[in-house]
Amino acid sequence: MRILISNDDGAFNPALWAMVEAVKDLGDVIVSAPDRDRSGVGASLTLNDPLRAKPINAPVSGVEAWAVEGTPGDAVILGIRELSKEPVDLLLSGMNPGNNVGADLTVSGTIGGGLQGYLNGVATAAISVGLTVDAGSSVVGAAVHDLAKSMLQHVADGGPKPFLNVNFPKLSDGPYSGAMLARPSQRIPGASETVETEKRGVRTIFWIHRPPSALNETSQGEPDTDVWAMRNSWVSLTPLDGGLAQASHKGFATDAVNVLDSAVKNHKSQ
Repeated sequence: MRILISNDDGAFNPALWAMVEAVKDLGDVIVSAPDRDRSGVGASLTLNDPLRAKPINAPVSGVEAWAVEGTPGDAVILGIRELSKEPVDLLLSGMNPGNNVGADLTVSGTIGGGLQGYLNGVATAAISVGLTVDAGSSVVGAAVHDLAKSMLQHVADGGPKPFLNVNFPKLSDGPYSGAMLARPSQRIPGASETVETEKRGVRTIFWIHRPPSALNETSQGEPDTDVWAMRNSWVSLTPLDGGLAQASHKGFATDAVNVLDSAVKNHKSQ
């Protein structure tokens, strides 16, 4: 089986390589990721400029790796259509340092790159971890490994290809409570970006500042939402694919969250 790994933080980000380490025994792994941090660009593509992809030395033995001068979506599409010598069976986007929940889904490059993979017919999981979580921790690695294994088996069995958003909360109050299915939380109306102005000679420049996470107080956190899960030490799984009305999709989402739940309860965090 062929696994493509990408992110929005750049091909040299340690959290990406932590995910490579977690799943490298499940199949052939190829990395195609932006050559620099491209956070916040969503699912955007480069349509009016040429793209370049440069092979890089992978810190994990046996892994082919490329740094793409473009967005996460560009890197994913090139990885699927041009750089991988074999058809891609699974895309893992991340691990993103910082949760992607609630309104964050609309601009996240981690989610956006994952969306391009899903739209190109590849089973996809976007993985994010709380800022205080070591992406290389045993509990996260074990959970990602088991989820990826389950998704690969699901694809091999001919099941519909899912698009999942998985978030691991910060570990400030002890081990994870478990894993749960969650819907995206809604942002409270009026809570949005702010604009800062700065004078530079005769010119005025502008900076757009966005709340660092949907986990701040501008977000609602009903008990069935991803924000509630993060605040209460639950790993959240949110299906993002368009076929949620199909029983087969709902069934796999339940199976996947059970895999995560078992993994986080059976492994101690480090």
